[in-house]
Amino acid sequence: MVQPAAFARLGAGVTGLRVLSSYSCRTRNSERGAKMSEHAFGNAIDVASFTLADGREVAVEGGLRGGAGEQAFLRDIHSGACDTFYTVLGPDAEAQHRDHLHLDLARHNGRGNSRYCR
Repeated sequence: MVQPAAFARLGAGVTGLRVLSSYSCRTRNSERGAKMSEHAFGNAIDVASFTLADGREVAVEGGLRGGAGEQAFLRDIHSGACDTFYTVLGPDAEAQHRDHLHLDLARHNGRGNSRYCR
């Protein structure tokens, strides 16, 4: 869903990502006593920006306040991610996620089909 959204909204394909975190053995939000983060199991990634073929960078933090194309692209990515990943947290979720999209594969119920998208 990333490439179609990039071409439709920005007129160029995505050639790279800036990742803030992938595997990291830690608790959620690095808080003492919290449950283990999906990052600790290699089941999560935090994406801060997308690099386009024409050299532009669309940052999650600034893009939501950027031009209409950037805003629409990031909304499309967030929405599409909610169909693919079990947990999606973006800038509107909480302060810790203001500058990136957190995407993970955590199972939220016994059947493993519940999703958490904010």
